[in-house]
Order: sequence, then C-alpha cells, then structure tokens
Amino acid sequence: MQSALGLDPAPLPRAGLAPPPRLPQGFRLLWLAAVLVPALGVLGAGVMAWVDVRRDAGARLDRTVEMLRQHALRSFGAHDAILTATAHATDRMGWEEMRQNPDLHGLLAALTQSLHPLVQGVMVADGRGRVVLASWEFPARPTDIGDRDFVATLRQGSRDAVGEVITARPMGWTIFPVARATPPRPGGDPGDDAAGVIASAFNPATLAGFYASVVETPRDTVMMMRLDGAVLARHPPLPDPAAEPGQRPVRQARLADAVARAAGESPPPSVSVGDGLPRLFVARQVGDWPVAVAYGLSMEALDAAWRQRMVVPAAGGVAAAGLLLALTGLAIRGARQQQLAAERRMEAETQLARAGRAAAIGLLAAGLAHDVKNLVQAVRSGARLMDRRADDPAEVRRCAALLGDAAERGRRLVEAMLDFARGGGGEAEGGQPPLEAGRALSDLAELLNRTLGSAWRVQVVVPPGLPPARGDRAGFEAAVVNLAANARDAMPRGGTVTIAAWVEELMEAREEAGLKAGRYIVAAVSDTGAGMDGATLARVGEPFFTTKGPRRGTGLGLATVRGFCTRAGGALLLDSEPGRGTTAAMWLPVA
Repeated sequence: MQSALGLDPAPLPRAGLAPPPRLPQGFRLLWLAAVLVPALGVLGAGVMAWVDVRRDAGARLDRTVEMLRQHALRSFGAHDAILTATAHATDRMGWEEMRQNPDLHGLLAALTQSLHPLVQGVMVADGRGRVVLASWEFPARPTDIGDRDFVATLRQGSRDAVGEVITARPMGWTIFPVARATPPRPGGDPGDDAAGVIASAFNPATLAGFYASVVETPRDTVMMMRLDGAVLARHPPLPDPAAEPGQRPVRQARLADAVARAAGESPPPSVSVGDGLPRLFVARQVGDWPVAVAYGLSMEALDAAWRQRMVVPAAGGVAAAGLLLALTGLAIRGARQQQLAAERRMEAETQLARAGRAAAIGLLAAGLAHDVKNLVQAVRSGARLMDRRADDPAEVRRCAALLGDAAERGRRLVEAMLDFARGGGGEAEGGQPPLEAGRALSDLAELLNRTLGSAWRVQVVVPPGLPPARGDRAGFEAAVVNLAANARDAMPRGGTVTIAAWVEELMEAREEAGLKAGRYIVAAVSDTGAGMDGATLARVGEPFFTTKGPRRGTGLGLATVRGFCTRAGGALLLDSEPGRGTTAAMWLPVA
C-alpha cells in the first residue's frame, strides 16, 4: 500500500550498496586441503620410509649372504681337502688294489670321522661307476652309481661336480655328493681304464641347522642350491616333491632364474623362491663351485618395519589434519559471523536510510502543507466569487482562470513531491543508472523553495556538463533535503541556503577523509548561520547526536548522509567555524 505521496513502504533501492560478503567457494577447497595436505605429507613420508626400509634390508641381506658364502666356502673347502687327500692316497693304484687295501679304507674312515657330521662319507668308483672303496665299509660293495647326475657331469669333462640331494645306496643317507674326476686306472675288465670318481657325501642337515639359526623371521628362507636351481639345503624345507608331482622342474627353473637375477640386481628383487611367498632375494655364488647361497627376506618383515617407522609420521599427519580441520572450522565460523555482522550492518544502514528519507518526506510534507493551504484558499475564494458574480460572464472567466492557475500550481507541486518520493524516476533497465547530480539539484530547487519556508531562499549553482556520479538518486535527494533542512535550522531568522556542485580531482588519496585519488563530484550545501566549534564539529554525524533542541532533531540526518556517501565510495566533509556558517560537502566518485 502506497502513501498519498506515492512512497512505497518497501525497502529502498540498494544501488551503491556493497552486497554482504559471501562465504568464499575456496572454503570447500580448504576442507579438502586440510585432509589432502597432511595425507600427501604422510604419503611422502611413507614412500621415503619404504625406500629406507628396502635400502636397509638390502644392506643387511648383503652382509648376511656374504656370511653364508664364507660359511659355504669353508664347508666346501673341507670336502675339497678330502677329495685332494683321497686322490693323493690312491694315486697310481689300480681299482682292484684299492678294493683290497685296508689301510686305504682306514684313511678314508679317519678323514670322515674328523669332519663328521659335515662329511658323511667318502668313496671311490671305477670307470664303470662301481664303488671300489668306501669309508663306511670294507670291503666295499660294488654298488653301481653310474646313473647319478654328478657322474654324467664329470664324464662330460668337468673337473668337479655337485650332485643333487639323493638317498645314498645302500646306507639310506640323505646327502648330496661333492665329486671329482680321477685319472683312468688299469683293471681286470674291459672299460675299467676309463676315468673314475671320488665323491664326498655332504650332509645337508648340517647346513639346514645352521641356516635355521640365522633367519630373522619365521617366514624368511635360507638355502644352498646349484646354479641350475636344484636345491641342496634349505630352511624351512620345501614340500616333499612326491606330494607335488610335476612341480620340481618348474620350481628348479624359477630358482635358477631367481639366482641369476639376484646376483646382478641392486636393490634386491622381490621374488618367490619356491613356496609362493614374495621375498627380497639375494644370492651369491660360492667361489668356483657350481653352487650359490641365498637369503630370502619376508616382505612381511619389511611391512612390519615400515609400519613401525610410520607410527610417528602417521600420528603427526593425523594431528596436522585435526589442527587444520579445526583452524578451517574456526575460519569458516569467523567468516559466517562476519557475514552475519555485514548483513546486520546493511540492514541497519537500510533502516537508517529509510528513517532519513522518511524524515525528509516529513520535512517536505510540513512545508508543503502551507502551499496546499494557500491553493485550497485560492480555490475557495474563486468559487465564492464565481457564485456571487454568476451573472457576469467576464468575471466568471477571470475567476475560472484564477482557479486554473491554482490547479496548475498544485499539479506541479504534487508532481515534484511524487518525483522525489519515487527517487527520480526509478531504475533504468538492467540496473541503477548513474547519478545526474546537476539535474537532481535543479529539480529539487523549486521543491525546497516551497517547503523550507518564505524566510529562506534556496540558491542552486550547477555548471553545465557535470559528469554523472556514483550513487542512487533517491538517496542523493534525501541527503540534499536533510542538509538543506539543517542549513535552514542553522538560520532561525532566515537566510540563503546555497547548493552548489562542481568537479574536483584528487591527485593523491586523502586517507584522513577516506578518499582515494581520482575524480569526484562535490555537492555542497552552505548556510550563513552561527557555525560550530571544533568539539561540536567532531561529533556531528554520529547517530543520534543533534545540536537542535528536544523534539526538534533525531540525530539521524547527517548519519544518513554520511552513510549514503560511504556506500557510493565517497565521503561527507564538514567545514564550519563559529560565526562563519557551515558547509556540508558530499564527495561522490565520478561514474
């Protein structure tokens, strides 16, 4: 519902007002960063820790495998000594002479006993592969060993050979032979002049027991194997080959490949060494022997070491994430509080602007009442005169003309009030148009001359070509009316209210006034009243502070004007001295 002057009680237009700050979209990124940044830090620490764990494990494995290699060299050195001693003792003996020599049997038995249990026994076989001498019995049974793989290897021209793990005939021992070819010897049967074999029985159980003592974790594995992948000794033992038919060749090929890889890679590779469990695998060949020793470190051990190292970084990451989340929450809470405060401040400014505009409307209405009363009096007088002179057409026409003039004055007065109440014609399509300060002041001149009173004269000085300014016309007109009313009240006996506008250019910012460098439209209202001292001037503009007496002022006029100027990006500057009057200048940036 509109008032009689057409003033809509809805909130005033907010052109020139900065919208309340919204919560930045970046706060979502802050939430994400509060989690991702510590997570990335923990991830980086995890990668570095894993690299360190792998490096430390590789160095530890190198030391362990070197120790295993030295142990194997000493063990094979013992067997090499037996093979050398046996070859020397049997030099220039025939196969039958060896079979019949008890002293030679005693020597082999003594050598075996001195190195037991590492050396299980020693034997000599002739060119046909039949045992002619053994440390465990005399005379030796002519057991045929010609089908053994190490015999075939020696017959192909190798000096030394290491056989696979076998069950020795006829004793039933589980051993693997370390063999060496011996020169051909004369014998009684055709073919006995072929090269023979000296073999030392290596007890793998002694290796397995030693290997069990060096493992770091129950899932680690230590082994000795031939370079072709045949396992000679291992802890823990592999499954029984009979329980997995067909798997032995596959496993042997995989182990041979693992040995070849582990001998040349650094850091050590992660492979499975026969049981399907991934391990860090390091292998080294034992001297010139066709065997290697290897250690497989369980990846579970590495995982456990890595988890232990990650306790502190993970705890730090969780603490950092919690701290960042808390700080982000506080920042968002503060932003929301600032937003709420901004909205409340804007609402207060809107209410202040509405109150100031309502005061201006009331001020104009009070002055307008006198003019309306005169118009009504003129209409009544003309009507009475027409009634008395109804028979005089000339007089009736004169009275009608007077009534028309009165009606025209009333129309112009009402249109001026309606234009003021509507804010100068409303908004242009697409938003608030720039403020034409010169036009607005010219339009206000007649209205102020009528409403301020007959004792006061309004003088408007506006140069042509004044550029548009920032701000809305409704707020500007309300501010001018408030300043004009203050100027009138400062001159109780009457006087001239001067309203002027011009362009000013600031080359440097005036920080004390809140003005940046740039071009401004200055709209000033001056009076010739008593003026104000410095103490009063310092407080003028504070909400609810007034120099007028009780019931004459609300203290909102200048506060409203200052708020309008600030919202437009300008400032209100006051200049006054006792006895010299006051000038209130609105500085508005050029649009």
